Amino acid sequence: MRGSMRALGVFLLCVATAAGIGATACTGMGSTAGSGAAGRLAESDVSEQAVHLLAAVARLPRLTLAVAGDVMFDRGVRRVCGERGSDWPLSAVRPVLTAADVAFLNLETSIARGGARLPGKGIWFRSDPEFAQRLADAGVDVVTLANNHVLDYDDPAFAETLSNLAAAGMAVCGAGKDLAQARRPAVIWANGISVAFLGYSEFAHIYWSIARPKRFVAGAASPGITPWDREVILEDIRLAKRLADHVVVSFHWGDEYVSMPADRQVQLAHAAIDAGASVVHGHHPHVLQPVEVYHGGVIVYSMGNFVFDQKKPRTVESMIALVTFSPKAVVRAEIIPARIEECRPRPLTAWAARAAIDKISLASARMGTRIVAIGERGLVMGPLIKGGPIETEGFRDLFP
Repeated sequence: MRGSMRALGVFLLCVATAAGIGATACTGMGSTAGSGAAGRLAESDVSEQAVHLLAAVARLPRLTLAVAGDVMFDRGVRRVCGERGSDWPLSAVRPVLTAADVAFLNLETSIARGGARLPGKGIWFRSDPEFAQRLADAGVDVVTLANNHVLDYDDPAFAETLSNLAAAGMAVCGAGKDLAQARRPAVIWANGISVAFLGYSEFAHIYWSIARPKRFVAGAASPGITPWDREVILEDIRLAKRLADHVVVSFHWGDEYVSMPADRQVQLAHAAIDAGASVVHGHHPHVLQPVEVYHGGVIVYSMGNFVFDQKKPRTVESMIALVTFSPKAVVRAEIIPARIEECRPRPLTAWAARAAIDKISLASARMGTRIVAIGERGLVMGPLIKGGPIETEGFRDLFP
C-alpha cells in the first residue's frame, strides 16, 4: 500500500508539472523535486497543487457504462427458467448491472408471443414478453436489436418486441419501423453526461428461403434492422456525436467461434473511433475476442455469450465490460470475467477470475493493449507503446 501511495504521489507531481502547475521536472519514479530547502519548498508547492488537481479530477462528472454480449431466453434458457424461475438468468449479474449508471447488451431474440417462423432459417429464437421487464429489473437500460435473430418470427413478432421493450422502459437502437428510425440513436443521460447508442448487423441482407427471401434489413417504409454500410455507419456516428458527449456503436459481425477479429472488423472499428465513437461493442462470434484501446476509444471485438444455452468450453466464457466516461473522454475501462452456468452468467472469483483475465489479456496484447488483474477485475491499459492506464487520459480535461 505504501508503495502504491508513493507511486500515486509521484504520478500526481508529474501530472501537475505537465499541466503547468509546477516547474519541477519528473524524470522517473525515484526522482526528487530539486535538493535542499529550495527543493523541499518546490516539492511542497507542487504537492499542494497536485492535491488540488486530484480534487478537481474527482469533481468531474462520471458515467459508468456496463456492456455485455448475446442474450436470449428461448431454447435451453427457457427450460432452465421453467425449473428455476424467470429471474434466474440475470440473477448473478444484477448487482453489477444495477450498480452501473447505464447497462447495454445485445438482445438476440424477439420478445413476443405472435408471429410465425421464417421458413428455412433453421434456428429461431422467440422469448416470452415477461423478459422485457426482467431485463429492466436487472438494470438493463438499452439494447441493440441489430442481429440475425430478432426477426426470426417475422414482422408481427418484431413489432410486438418493440412495443414490449418500450412498455418496460427499455431504449432500443439498431432497429425500427423503418430505416430512418433504425438509424436513429438511442440517447441516454446520466450524471450530466449523454451517451448515444447505435447498432448495425453485418448479416441484415441475408435470407434463408428462395421461396420467401425475407431479409432483416429495414427499408424506407418497412421494419427491420440497420445494415453494415460503412459510409452510412460513419455518417451516423458523426451525427450522433453532435447529439451526445459519447457514442457507443454496436456491431453484430465477424465469424462464429473464431477467437480473433477479421481484418474487416478491425478496419471498421478503427474507422468508427476515428469518426467519433468512444466505444465499439461487438458480438455474434459466441466466443470472447480481444479488447483494444485505439485513439482513446475502447473496442471489444466480441463480448461472447451472456445469457445463452451453448455449452462448449469457449462458449461459456463471458464478461462484462465497465467503461467510465468523463464529459470529454473515456477515463477508465475494466472487465469482469464471468462463466455461464445453467444459462446464467456468474462473475468469477479468486484464481478463476485471474486465469480468465490472463487469457483475455494475452489475446488483447496482440492488438497492442494490456489488461492487468486488479483483484477479480481486469484493468484495461493503453497501447503497449504508452504503457499507461486509460485513467490518466482523464487528466487531459484539466490541461490548458
